[in-house]
Parts: sequence; structure tokens; C-alpha cells
Amino acid sequence: MDELLANQIEETKNRLIQAPESQIFLELAELYVKAGLKEEALSLVLSGLEKNQSYVSARIFAAKLLLETNRNKEAKSELEKVIIVDPLNLTANTMLETLYRYEGNNAAADKVKESISQMISKGEKQGNMETSTVAEIYVTQGLVDEAISIYERIALNNPLDVKINNRLKELRKKKEEQYQDFLKKRQKIIKTIQKLQEGLKEMQESLQNLEKDL
Repeated sequence: MDELLANQIEETKNRLIQAPESQIFLELAELYVKAGLKEEALSLVLSGLEKNQSYVSARIFAAKLLLETNRNKEAKSELEKVIIVDPLNLTANTMLETLYRYEGNNAAADKVKESISQMISKGEKQGNMETSTVAEIYVTQGLVDEAISIYERIALNNPLDVKINNRLKELRKKKEEQYQDFLKKRQKIIKTIQKLQEGLKEMQESLQNLEKDL
């Protein structure tokens, strides 16, 4: 584990110990995921939700982890709890629609899709599709660059909006992390190819030596 990440985990653990009823558990869970400790992250966030049942971001985070481990039924349950607290949450609605379609429950999926369409239509009627609502739809679809572009335009019109500026920073950080992950994966692939090439070269040399001996 990266030393900097290990230190961040330890520091966040200590903060959570000092404030066990707080929402710091999500921050620690996110660090666990970065360290590859997804099961620990899931266990922590589910435990934290017992004390913070209306913490929407944590519940969506838990749902994403559950989906990654093919625990779709549990993920759906978490998302449905989000909708009870925050009916207009686009991330939860979009994920739920996908899950319902996967289950073959098209009636439920269509109902959720209609809710999403109404949210977007509301934005259109207000004459402003360049909203954070649309940006967050892009985020759920993995289109981080498009989301960043929208938030940048919003930030230009609202330079003192702390919430918008913070979200923009988060997405830029997310994009950088995705790029770093890509570089690491590419480096691993390159090393694997190099090892295969070296092994092939050694095999060819061995065959050539064998032919000489014959």
C-alpha cells in the first residue's frame, strides 16, 4: 500500500474513533477502496449507516460496492432507501432503472425513467439545461469529462458558489485518479508483454541451440 495512502487511512481512523457517531466513516471507506480493501470499505459503510440512516451519499456508495460484488438485491434495497429520503436523487434513480431492467422488471424501470425525464424536462422549462442535475447524470454514466465541462460553465456564471466549485474540484480529482489508474494498468500490461517477449526469445534461443546439437 502506498505510504501516503496508509497515513491518510490511519489519520482518518483516528478521527473516526474520536467521533464515532459522525459521517467520517464514508471518507475512511473511500480510502479503503483506493487501497483495494473493498470488503472492509463495504463493512464499514454499512455499519456507519446504522447510525446515519439518512446519509444518502454513503448509501449510494454502499450500493455501488454491492453491485461490484454482484449483490444486486442488496444494492437495490439500499437505492430504494435513498429514494424514500431523496425522491429526486438522480444517481439513485438512474442506478435503480438499470437494476430493474436487468431483473426484467420493465414496469418499475419505466416508472423510474419517467421520473428522470420529468426532472430533465423541469430543467428545460427553466431554460437552463446546463445544470448540475444534467452533470450528475453524466457522472453516473461515467462521462466525467462532460460533467466537468458543464460544472466549469456553471462556475463561470456563479464564481462564488462554494458547492459548485467543490464539486468541480472533486470531479477533476476523480478524472486525475482515473488517469493514474489507467497509467498503472498500462504499465502492468507493458511489463507482462515484455516478460512474454523475453520468454519467447529464450525459447527461440533454446530451440536454436537444440538444432545445433542435433
